[in-house]
Amino acid sequence: MSTFTIDLCTSSWAKIAEVTSGVFDGVVRDLAVGEWRLSGMVDGVDFQAGYTIADVDAVRVVRDAQIVFAGTVNPIAAGGAGGLELVDSAEGVRYTLTGPDLWSVLASRVAYPTPSTGPPWADSHDVRTGLASTCVAGYITANAGVSASVDRAIPGLTVVDMLAGATGTWSARLQTLDVQVARVCRDGGITCRLSAGFDGSLTATLLPPVDRSASVVFSDQGDLVGIQRVTTPEAATFVIAGGQGNLTARTFATAGAATGAARRERFSDQSALSTSTEVGQSAASTLAAAAEVLTVRASITDTAAAGAQYLQAYNVGDTIAIEIDNVRWPVVVQAVTVHVSPERAVIRPVLGPGVRNLVSGLLRDVAGLQARLDSTIA
Repeated sequence: MSTFTIDLCTSSWAKIAEVTSGVFDGVVRDLAVGEWRLSGMVDGVDFQAGYTIADVDAVRVVRDAQIVFAGTVNPIAAGGAGGLELVDSAEGVRYTLTGPDLWSVLASRVAYPTPSTGPPWADSHDVRTGLASTCVAGYITANAGVSASVDRAIPGLTVVDMLAGATGTWSARLQTLDVQVARVCRDGGITCRLSAGFDGSLTATLLPPVDRSASVVFSDQGDLVGIQRVTTPEAATFVIAGGQGNLTARTFATAGAATGAARRERFSDQSALSTSTEVGQSAASTLAAAAEVLTVRASITDTAAAGAQYLQAYNVGDTIAIEIDNVRWPVVVQAVTVHVSPERAVIRPVLGPGVRNLVSGLLRDVAGLQARLDSTIA
């Protein structure tokens, strides 16, 4: 049986309190911002001397001495919510803390066209060619890491490049850094995972996701209940991507070969992209995202979720499997949900699209969210 604790921290990740009675719900997403919500009574928090709930800037969930979730008390990019709410009641003061997960570290920076200087810039774009992981490492290091200017560097941020992914060319011009990182990772077939250490260090690791479909399998023989399957046809079968430039000088690329009634066209405006190579990569990625999908919804039992532990058996971005009617399907872990309360603690994979924004009222229907398995099957 695993032991979970919820630590409350300052902005430097120094622990100032431990939650003794409260409810935590959070979501970690692959290549996208996640969010969290913690609520309870103030007298259910054990503060170190001199600190109050108003001093809390960050939260981390620890399972058996391993940090499985970390987030900050800040606005969440998707909805602008996030912070501290206090409500007086007959029972005492109830608090609610909300914010984004570590992906917000990247979202706090913009990818400068010339990272070494501020505006105006000498270059129109920061163009990088090479392995996808190395290009992403360069963007993060130059805009937020050890190579960034003093005012932009994030203390304690380390980038680990596992030398992975497709070789290509990418350019950046004032996109938020998290959007740039996600685009290059998707184009290059890799992922970026952010983690925090107990000493306040932050690490961005660039690596290929792992196919774990042979070892992590949830089946309809006791792991899954309430299974529903929905097939969604292709949203587009022919994509036109437009890059930098105007009129006949604009860079275009297409993807797809459908004709006649089967052809469903979509235009992808990528005016920030400067090279024909990456405009082509963007068109191909957009077409792949629009492909036909089989979505499976089901409930994963607590026992099954505990048997395949997050960060040990799988991680976001990895491929696992579900088995229905003796047919095994590979599925990609797009997100995980984390729930910790005095009654129970469980971390579940959420597979495929359909992970809703949990910001406004994370979570009005959290029980249903935790029990949902949304799977896109390739």
